[in-house]
Amino acid sequence: MAKTPGFLADRVMAAAHPARLVRRDASGHGLLELVLGCDDFRTATFLPGDSTAFRVSRTEFRHYTPARLDTDRGELTIVVHRHGSGPGEELILGWEPGDEVPVCQWGHKKSFIWGDDGSPVVITGDATVISLVMAFADRCAAAGRDLLAVLEVHPGDVDATRAFVPDARVLAAGPDPGVALDNWLGLHADQIDPASTVYLAGHGQSIQRQRRTLLERTNLDRKQVKTQPYWATGKAGL
Repeated sequence: MAKTPGFLADRVMAAAHPARLVRRDASGHGLLELVLGCDDFRTATFLPGDSTAFRVSRTEFRHYTPARLDTDRGELTIVVHRHGSGPGEELILGWEPGDEVPVCQWGHKKSFIWGDDGSPVVITGDATVISLVMAFADRCAAAGRDLLAVLEVHPGDVDATRAFVPDARVLAAGPDPGVALDNWLGLHADQIDPASTVYLAGHGQSIQRQRRTLLERTNLDRKQVKTQPYWATGKAGL
């Protein structure tokens, strides 16, 4: 994870939302549902694809994807995948209900964001993508757009993932990341609507393979396939 100069990190935190942890619920094998409350959230908006961050050290942040914003209650929901270690996970597990949790203002990568063109949406990824799929599912339902979501997760997280995103196709992951999703795309890529906008997120190396499969097996244009790695084998964070 790239480090941020301390004075810039301080500026980011000065503009952060002064939230508090409402609850933190464990689900399945390694999922955490975070609900954060703040009066700012009553008037906030976000787009599927936005990300926020928590400061984990003087010069480091860890980024997470908002899943749902309840403006009536002033609450933001994020689903976090527990990898088993790391400063982000240690920070989150150290929180107790009522603790102050500054939430950085969210932003997005311009090439990976919700578009209002009315096209069908396809989104794939792993457990780190659950929040993103929840956000897309809500927005697609509101806009009347077709959504195909396919998620590969630890076998112990399959049922919990289906509870978070009931209409998604949830695959049990094997020992190597992305392989179950590779296999699914190998069987079903040619059934994807060629008018779709496709979002590939999660594991970097898997995204590269899956993008190649889509471009080889479908009539999708390269501009219709958008990518956003959240993590990669051999790297501490992205």
